[in-house]
Amino acid sequence: MTIQQPSAWPQAADSELPPAPAVRRYRARLDTVGNVSRELAKLYREARSGKIDISDASKLSNMLAIIGRIIGDSELEARISELEGNIAK
Repeated sequence: MTIQQPSAWPQAADSELPPAPAVRRYRARLDTVGNVSRELAKLYREARSGKIDISDASKLSNMLAIIGRIIGDSELEARISELEGNIAK
C-alpha cells in the first residue's frame, strides 16, 4: 500500500523568506571530568546572573552531570583493565 502525497504542497516563494540567520554554536570541551566541572560552574554563574533561564540551566546541568558520570565510569573502567592486565603478567 503506497501513500499518495498531495500534488501541491503550499510553498512560499523564495523572495518571501528572510535569509536564515547565521547560527554560532557553542562547543565546550567535555572530554574530562575537570572540563565538565568547569562547564557546570560556568553554567551556574550564567544562571545566577540571569543570562540563562533557570529551567534551561537545570536541564543542561543534568545532562552535564550524566556526561561527567559517563567519563568517570570510563576512566575507572580503563584503570581496572590496566590493573587486570598487570596482574595477568
